[in-house]
Amino acid sequence: MPSELTGKHVLLVDDNAINRRILDLQTEAWGLHGHSVETGDEALALVERGDPFDLAILDMHMPGMDGLELAHRLRALRADLPLVLYTSLGGAGQVDPVFASVLAKPVKQSQLFDVLVSLLSDGAVERAPAAEGSATMLGERHPLRILLAEDNNVNQQLAILLLESMGYRADVAANGVEAVEAVNRLPYDLVLMDVQMPEMDGLEATRRIRADGPSPQPRIVAMTANAMQGDREACLAAGMDDYLAKPIRTEELAAALAATPNRAADRPTVTVLDPKALARLQAIAPKPEALARLVAAFLDNGAVLITQMAEAAGAGDADALRRDAHTLKSNAASFGATELGELCTALEARARAGELGGAAEAVSRIAREFDGARAALAKQG
Repeated sequence: MPSELTGKHVLLVDDNAINRRILDLQTEAWGLHGHSVETGDEALALVERGDPFDLAILDMHMPGMDGLELAHRLRALRADLPLVLYTSLGGAGQVDPVFASVLAKPVKQSQLFDVLVSLLSDGAVERAPAAEGSATMLGERHPLRILLAEDNNVNQQLAILLLESMGYRADVAANGVEAVEAVNRLPYDLVLMDVQMPEMDGLEATRRIRADGPSPQPRIVAMTANAMQGDREACLAAGMDDYLAKPIRTEELAAALAATPNRAADRPTVTVLDPKALARLQAIAPKPEALARLVAAFLDNGAVLITQMAEAAGAGDADALRRDAHTLKSNAASFGATELGELCTALEARARAGELGGAAEAVSRIAREFDGARAALAKQG
């Protein structure tokens, strides 16, 4: 077990006594201290008196005060406390960005473990060496650029956690239209394509990618909960390469990942920051301290804008989302963060049209690209 989990304090809030006991037992087995309560009022009282919680897991549907209201009240008391939504599969809808992750009921030990590790270890977990060929080593041995096309937000979160447990990260498309656009914009190695999606289903999206998509083409693997006779044949006829039945099994997903060629050699080199833009900034601010102030302003302002975008996406505030995306797009252009600017441009256009489906995932991708720009600027000194 990662030593980073030992001794950490987890607040568990659920009106169902069985669920509380299950979570208590699972966290205790990993050396954590679980503190379970039945109501939001009890949870608030513990936090207000200063109990040193490192993470809170909140049931969504509770009498009196639901998980969303409790999450925002906890956030006001403890801005640094990671919050995890605990809900029935498919019952979360568009997850509010106040939550750092999602756990589906009934919770599986592997999913709970992955969430705890990712939120409590700051990415510095030291695990025992994995056996050669195990799924946990796959992302390191066989890196891939992955697109996940899935409209259900909870299913998205579960798939992302499963991929992360193997060492992968994925971009997310909320429907077939977004999947086609994403594949035409970036060179993916693998598309995990849900079959049933709004606006354009996975079969039609695959047909369009095969007909008019980029070269080389990505490997496309279907994901469907139907598993009916003939489904596999329909997926293959549409141009898909493989087929996974939901719920996705780790070993089957690992096999699909391992069978996907890494086309990194065929991809053009992507530079996070345009050297010409940096040269222009250095000309504007030739003194190191002046340039440092510019960089600090860009990073500080960008962090604020991304937080505001996440809040706007959660609230469905298209106008605020458009304004913040436009501002960050302009700032990114000044620093030569081309990919960041393009992501902001796409989100700005969607917000202007009032199309907020998948906006939270778009903001998450912007945040990841912003982190890349931050790291690149740090290397510039």
